[in-house]
Amino acid sequence: MLLAGCWQSEADKADEAASIAAALEEYLPVLGEAYAGGDIETLRPYTAEKELARIQALVQNLVDQGRYLAPEFHSLTIEGTHTWNNSNAFVSTLEVWTVRMHALGSGEMLAEDVEESYRVKYQLKRDQNGWRVLFRAIQE
Repeated sequence: MLLAGCWQSEADKADEAASIAAALEEYLPVLGEAYAGGDIETLRPYTAEKELARIQALVQNLVDQGRYLAPEFHSLTIEGTHTWNNSNAFVSTLEVWTVRMHALGSGEMLAEDVEESYRVKYQLKRDQNGWRVLFRAIQE
């Protein structure tokens, strides 16, 4: 027995994937800027509180080490999506970034990875404003 609302057409799935891709395309440059500038408040419209706190801890850890990241987002490829209840999604991506590590104060570049590809897993939640990042993890 099929329950009403559980079935999605291929067109609906494509629309859902497109809305997720658009949300991530908007989010990722802001994420890079938040790391570079240390102002994670710019991420508030895109992330859940728990993810915001996780990012703040990562930024603070770098500051405690006398460093900061300056990531530059280049591109995103959605490799897979799984949505349910029209409000939750797991997403796998391939992202291309240039990531530079700098010393606090002097700004000296300590390390650089140019146009590196990263596989990333997301958990997203839809709210009245669109998709929010509940969790983001780079895969090793």
